[in-house]
Amino acid sequence: MECLKCHTPLPDGSKFCYACGADVTGGGTMGAGGSAMEGLMGRLQRLVEGKYKIERMVGKGGMGAVFLAHDLTLEREVAIKVLPPDISMDEHIVKRFQQEAKTAAKLDHTNIIPIYRVESEGGLNYFIMKYIAGTSLEDVIDEKKPLTIDYIQRVLWEAACALGHAHQRGVVHRDVKPANIMFDHDGRVMLTDFGISKALQAASGFTGTGMIIGTPHYMAPEQAKGTPVDGRADQYSLGVVGYRMLTGELPYTGDSVHTILYKHIFEEIPLAGAKRRDTPEFLTTAISRALSKEPAQRFATMEEFATAVWPEQPVTAPKAGAKGQRRPPPPRSAAAAVGADTPTEVTTAPTTPIPRAGLRITPAPKKKSSVGIVVGALVVVAGGVGGYLALAPGDGGNSSSSPQPAPPAAIVPPAVETVRVVTPAPPPANRRGGRTGVTAPPPAPPPPPPAAVAARGYITVNSEPPGTVFIDGRDVGPTPVVEFAVPVGRHTVRVERAGFKTKSETVDVAANSTVRKRWVLDPEGSD
Repeated sequence: MECLKCHTPLPDGSKFCYACGADVTGGGTMGAGGSAMEGLMGRLQRLVEGKYKIERMVGKGGMGAVFLAHDLTLEREVAIKVLPPDISMDEHIVKRFQQEAKTAAKLDHTNIIPIYRVESEGGLNYFIMKYIAGTSLEDVIDEKKPLTIDYIQRVLWEAACALGHAHQRGVVHRDVKPANIMFDHDGRVMLTDFGISKALQAASGFTGTGMIIGTPHYMAPEQAKGTPVDGRADQYSLGVVGYRMLTGELPYTGDSVHTILYKHIFEEIPLAGAKRRDTPEFLTTAISRALSKEPAQRFATMEEFATAVWPEQPVTAPKAGAKGQRRPPPPRSAAAAVGADTPTEVTTAPTTPIPRAGLRITPAPKKKSSVGIVVGALVVVAGGVGGYLALAPGDGGNSSSSPQPAPPAAIVPPAVETVRVVTPAPPPANRRGGRTGVTAPPPAPPPPPPAAVAARGYITVNSEPPGTVFIDGRDVGPTPVVEFAVPVGRHTVRVERAGFKTKSETVDVAANSTVRKRWVLDPEGSD
């Protein structure tokens, strides 16, 4: 037999292609042929008669078959995913399936395909979901064309935000892979099959140690061992997706599922940046950390992972009850060869650059107001008339035979946007030698200068194997530590790991620059 996607020869009985990771099982009994699919479609149509009209099958795989249908009540297209019909139909198992599926149906996020209904009837378990007519990330990768860095950042960022939303509500995807990352007609990332792995496990009656749920090429080590998993397993899977987008290849291949799972558990994944030279170091470091063998060495949340892959768009976990994360603008440079579904950026409003630490942006000069100029001229004229009247004959017996001094130069106030018109008061008399002088009011003191922003720099630390980083004696977490902000000056960096020699160095950090350190830790007792 051979893979239907990449045509790689495969041993008989293979479930996944060891070259591209495609599911070649055809969905178990669903792969029996066209007649089986027609029979399944007929069974489903009888169950939903009067509510939905089944149009055609749009896909199938190990997790079930997907049919395009028309919602007769709401006049819209929907997708109906039917799980393999040969699973157990025990009443207790069906109840577990419904519970898991309905939990996934409660997810409400802009990057998650919503589930409208969950049903178990007539020997079938199925989901009714929003229909997305776009393409999948698997289709984009299959084009074998390089993807731009900003495109990869956006896909990982949006997928991580969606997963973070699910994790905050107790839902772990368990099967993150390019085929489950869709793009709608606007090019927005849409994750699908949330909770279906857990629901299938519940419906099949197998425990986590009795059946492997997920795709081996994207499976976290703890998931491959059959142990309980949390959201960090999804982070590992998304890290594999990022690795494949960057390098165009899977981190592990093998001639069997067990070989691939063994490598995920025991073999280190090469750095993605070593295979693609234009990869930014922060992106290489973020993916490397997400692919750590131990869950504790990965990012604590998907929001932290999203921030690490796109530092210009930091994400924080929303408060309970908050809606999905805001969607950032599309990247400025277009992704290479991503088809008509790539979003187009349209910008009409001017933007203001964000100043870096320690720098200020000089404000643009204000436009002079014609009203201010007119009022200023009136003030000058009024001041001159008042001075003339004060120096007129009859003022203390002084006649006009004495030459009159020229009035002092008036101070014209600067033009401002908002002007208050005030009737000028007569100048105060200052009798000195029979003459009256006009004293201009002192100018207002200038506003105090804004407080200077303390200059800062950054430190990035990585090690092999991972260790704990201390900066100036402070524990800042496990490696990799990316862009840790510190004041400008000298700092001591130290990496420790039990059973290995400590690495320590004093570094000088300049303003707005990053000092990067990477160490290979030596075992204790080695020369």
